[in-house]
Amino acid sequence: MFHELIINGTPLPRSDSDLEITSEKLKTEYETEAGTTQVSVRRESKLTITGTWTLTGVWAERFRSWAGMDTVTVSAYFPFRDAMTEHECQFTVTGEKHIRNARAQLAVGGLYQMSVKMEEL
Repeated sequence: MFHELIINGTPLPRSDSDLEITSEKLKTEYETEAGTTQVSVRRESKLTITGTWTLTGVWAERFRSWAGMDTVTVSAYFPFRDAMTEHECQFTVTGEKHIRNARAQLAVGGLYQMSVKMEEL
C-alpha cells in the first residue's frame, strides 16, 4: 500500500476505505506456420487504484473536473520502493452520493461520498 497520493500536483485527503491497487498479467497464444501453439505470458504493471472518499463540495468539484479530463498525473509513494512514482491515468467517478447539506457544511458546499477509479493508460 502507499502512504501518499497526489493528482496533478494536488495531495489528496485520506480515503475512507483502503485503496485497492491491482496489476494485470497478459497471456497471448498464437499458432506458428508449422502448426504448433506458442504461448507468451508477460506481466504488465498497469496501475489501477480504487477507493472511496468523503469530501466537501469543493473537493467533489475537483474530483468531477479530473473525471472530465482525458488524463491526470497520479503520483503515489510506495514504501516498499521508498519512492514516488508517476503514472498517466484516466480518472473516473464510479459512484457519488450527497450525504448532507447541514448548516455547518454550507460554507463548503455540503458533504459528498465519492467512489473513484484511477486506471493507468
